[in-house]
Amino acid sequence: MPERPGSPLLVAILLLFPGAFACAAADPGPRWDHRRGWYFAPFQLELTPPSAGVTLRFTTDGSEPTATRGSAWQRPLFLTNTTVVRAVAIAAGRVPSTVETRSFIFPGEVYRQTGAGLPGAWGVHEGKPVPASYSPNPGWAGDPNRQAALLDALRALPTISLVIPPEDLFEPERGLYSHPQDTGETWERTASLEFLPVDGAKGFQLGCGIRIQGGWSRRPQESPKHSFRLIFRKRHGAAHLDYPLFGPGTTRFETLILRAGNNNTWLHPSSEERRRADYLRDSWMRATSAAMDRPAARDRFVHVFLNGLYWGIYDLCERPDANFAASRFGGEAADYDSRNGDKVLGGDDVAWRRLFRLANAGVAGVREWEEICGLLDGPAFADYMILNLYGANGDWDRASNWYAVRRRQPAGRWMFLVWDGERTLEQAGDNRLADDDDQSPMRLFQKLRENSGFRRVLADRARKHLAEGGALGPVVAADRYRQLADGLDRAITAEAARWGHYRRAVHPFKLGPFEDYSREEHWRPEVKRLIGEYFPRRTGVFRSQLIEAGLLAP
Repeated sequence: MPERPGSPLLVAILLLFPGAFACAAADPGPRWDHRRGWYFAPFQLELTPPSAGVTLRFTTDGSEPTATRGSAWQRPLFLTNTTVVRAVAIAAGRVPSTVETRSFIFPGEVYRQTGAGLPGAWGVHEGKPVPASYSPNPGWAGDPNRQAALLDALRALPTISLVIPPEDLFEPERGLYSHPQDTGETWERTASLEFLPVDGAKGFQLGCGIRIQGGWSRRPQESPKHSFRLIFRKRHGAAHLDYPLFGPGTTRFETLILRAGNNNTWLHPSSEERRRADYLRDSWMRATSAAMDRPAARDRFVHVFLNGLYWGIYDLCERPDANFAASRFGGEAADYDSRNGDKVLGGDDVAWRRLFRLANAGVAGVREWEEICGLLDGPAFADYMILNLYGANGDWDRASNWYAVRRRQPAGRWMFLVWDGERTLEQAGDNRLADDDDQSPMRLFQKLRENSGFRRVLADRARKHLAEGGALGPVVAADRYRQLADGLDRAITAEAARWGHYRRAVHPFKLGPFEDYSREEHWRPEVKRLIGEYFPRRTGVFRSQLIEAGLLAP
């Protein structure tokens, strides 16, 4: 039996061996005379040791300083452009301090960045290197108006600065950008994460794990701008993040996703999708799910810097996994089965396989519908399908682009969660009611639509959401999209500067024409088309599709 605190044996051990249960504490870190954040004029940065006998070592390339790595701090640094400084305090015979990281960002200098000394290629496609790109459109360098627009764009969103040892990012053997298609914990690295709000409010800095995130966009030829997964574990610095990133609601996060965007962006290999680029569709899908009173991952747009280099606009999102489910529905993450497409993230697939055995056997009768309802939240599933069918989702199957969760104890029902809705809101006449793929939400829909009970539920939910004032009513749906567009309007210029020229000037891959994409000539016209043409028509068109399919009464 373990000894209780205060027992005679434990007291004796502590008296005889006072260090038996002690952990060596790290020394205090350096003292900084400037806060991390944005700067608009050169300045001198001074670091001082926390006490006598302590030396400081630092780096500016993203690597972690140690007693043998980096430089000894001897005099102030004169900073004139974006610099990431990592510093550690070291004293003989003592544990070094925690490495501290601060990013000093000069947004007015972003258009000058070159990535000098970094690799010239990010992977290989068909035996040819895929060219890297670190610089904004060089045409902006000589245009004061564009420089001013870029500066304004960079000030329009919060900033995330990720600082990573350069070998972990670009080195041929272990770099994430050198192996974007490799997955799993082996390809998780440690990074410093800083969040800098636009209004000068207090942000945060902590260590986290980082991986490449996504599916098709991992291929370097398909997109040079990869998504990232941020994972909070003690070995990286923090077991979780506690910060009100998304306003009201939970403030504790174990995982976050930085979505780069792939479909309907300026980097897509298809000129048609590049022309439709708006970067808003996925966010609109999640916001609409929430407007339908269903749980949805929250998100916000941010600017991202990698080791001081501007990397573009990202959509920072919750990951709708078991931790997300526990934060919304109660309990612990271990209480849930969770899936991302065909990948089991938590729990097992026993209830999943039973659900699909029942569905694939046919759901025509009352008994079958009752059995299905024991495993699937019918009204929630109807809402999920109505949203995806309204948006005419063109990119989901059994393998990807949706999440599903269910509580294991007490036994709960499966609920699907919106994810990766980039291939939605394209043409008002699109119709996806016939889509089907086993082990996917589409297969459940095709089987359930044979059942009169489900058809009644679907029709009731469709009438509610498609009505004037409903979540998918023409005015409400367009207003929701307009609000998102208004929040990105200033900032999108920075994405255009960073990546808008890539397919024309750097890597003209697949389908032309290849253009220099911009807010004025491309982004705003697409936003205008959706608000002025798509949303006013889509509700009526979709209602007619449901009526024609026998899923809604005229």
